[in-house]
Amino acid sequence: MWTEQIRSGCIHALFNGRLAGDYFFNRVDVSNCPDPILAANQIARIFWQKDVDCYLHDNNDKLAGKGLAELDTMHVLASSTDGTNGKAKTLQIGHSLLPIWVDVFCRSFAVPQWKTEVRRIMDVNFDKLELMLSYSGDMPAGCAALYKKNGVTGLYCLGTLFQSRKRGFARDMLKRVMTKNLFLQTLGSEKLLTFYEKSGFAVAYTKKIYVLRHTTKKGYKNQTLK
Repeated sequence: MWTEQIRSGCIHALFNGRLAGDYFFNRVDVSNCPDPILAANQIARIFWQKDVDCYLHDNNDKLAGKGLAELDTMHVLASSTDGTNGKAKTLQIGHSLLPIWVDVFCRSFAVPQWKTEVRRIMDVNFDKLELMLSYSGDMPAGCAALYKKNGVTGLYCLGTLFQSRKRGFARDMLKRVMTKNLFLQTLGSEKLLTFYEKSGFAVAYTKKIYVLRHTTKKGYKNQTLK
């Protein structure tokens, strides 16, 4: 929903140049390629042509030691239990509150420059999603999004405003939406793995994230894997 999909043989990539710099929305999976290094170099050039860094997601360690430092990790977690209603006021919103949801999301994740693109994406896909807002009194405090398909539910965009953090809003939203076969993804750099495990999730698998940069502070372009 948030990206353009690029498929070429064994390569599967997601791309959105309007969300440049984010390695969740601009990522490549070459783990099924017989020669992942060749495949990575090929797909990276498509990203570079659009002035976007190419982020590689790999869970087979095929890219380890190939000239790339590990940038981050992506933990995919699954819940096997149903939750309970949280104490906070958490509501599924109608379309009229979409601008508020977009504002809360962009402020929670410190990406105000994404507001126009996020609003466009959510407008187009609103009927496919369940968008949630958590409130502190009458003021929005956090947001989340649910997407259901083939009996599996994905939890996305779980965030709280800076002034509302460490007050239990994220945990309450999890309790509100928790169900069996609920999946979410979290980056190692976010340091939220323990929080999710205490909330009833277990790691299903982990991917390493590498980057092939188009430009660097040193000024060179088109880094190539060896």
